[in-house]
Amino acid sequence: MLKQQQYLLNTFHIIIDGLFDSAPLLLSFMILAFGSNEKAAGIIISLAIMVSTLTGLSTKFFSQTIGSLRTFLIITALYGLGFLANAFATNIYLAGFCFILANTGFSLFHNVAFSYLTLTSERQSLGKAMGDFTAIGDIGRIPFASLAGFIGAVSLFGFPGWRIICLTYGLGVLLFSGYILVSSCHKEETIKQNTAAKTTSRFPSFSLLRNPQYALPISASVLDAFASDKIFTFLPFLLFAKGIDPEVIGTFALAFTLGCFLGKAACGRMVDAFGTRRVFVISEVIMAILLVLLVIGQQLFIIVGTSLLLGIVTKGTVPVVQTIITEPVREKHNYDDIFAINGFCRGTTNMITPLLFGFIASSFGVHWIYDIMAFIAICAVLPVLLMANKEQTIAVEK
Repeated sequence: MLKQQQYLLNTFHIIIDGLFDSAPLLLSFMILAFGSNEKAAGIIISLAIMVSTLTGLSTKFFSQTIGSLRTFLIITALYGLGFLANAFATNIYLAGFCFILANTGFSLFHNVAFSYLTLTSERQSLGKAMGDFTAIGDIGRIPFASLAGFIGAVSLFGFPGWRIICLTYGLGVLLFSGYILVSSCHKEETIKQNTAAKTTSRFPSFSLLRNPQYALPISASVLDAFASDKIFTFLPFLLFAKGIDPEVIGTFALAFTLGCFLGKAACGRMVDAFGTRRVFVISEVIMAILLVLLVIGQQLFIIVGTSLLLGIVTKGTVPVVQTIITEPVREKHNYDDIFAINGFCRGTTNMITPLLFGFIASSFGVHWIYDIMAFIAICAVLPVLLMANKEQTIAVEK
């Protein structure tokens, strides 16, 4: 990609990922303030993911018709409006609606961005490209989520910290979106529309899943989502259950997001060196071990260290998954389809898991959901082991 295009794409990624990870942290403080519980968190997060997932099915339409820049501007504006409105929320229902609004375009953004990145990268270095791009999103997660964790737990000037964070993030994102909109007026779009061949269909073709070469990696992706995507969401509740002071939640957010950044950059490069299957299997096994350690650990330094390592193997699989699902693709116009299908399948999983985990946590204890995650992480290895050996094909292409 041209440098100007890459810088702008990365800037959007930093903002969107940072706000996405800040939302569950702020929501946990709101739930405490409004006297609600984990069930409310599970319901709100499930609804937010449902809306985001359904919006992601329109990837082809936005990618090939509206264009990337306009799509990203719409998504960031929704985040700004959602966070700004939440600064004035008076109950958990309004707070939940605002976060659902904010997260509407999360899946759509990543589908469009991954498809664009795959089309503009060389296959032999796609792992590195995916790893660097996904790691850059954590540059936003580290300060955004950490600040939300630190400030959200205290009061400033007589106002709850979470209200101040929502107001600051909301106004900042709206001002940024307005600046990009004004600066791009009367100019050729900075980030081009998807260069894949245009198709008449505006929705992904799920018939691709009839092919095991597509179905197996997407199955692994779904199980990985079940095991890893909600680790961060319920982490504050696990720490509360261990009697850890809410004011140090930001430390765990920082450790986890720093681990995510390191994992994505490292795993993306390891994919190019050792192959997707090997990196994925090792990461899932380590993840399962660390999840068990997170549950049984009591000392503060052990839990912080485990959070850091979990971030490495949990989000380190993101570039691995995004690379492995494209290996069977031979026609460029199918990239939008495969990313949209994968996004929909993972999103459907993420609709179910917050609701399921919320009820399990409130009924049996929050530690149970991390035990379940560890078991599913091991199960995620099976579809990858059944995959045809695509690494030899890639080696021939190189």
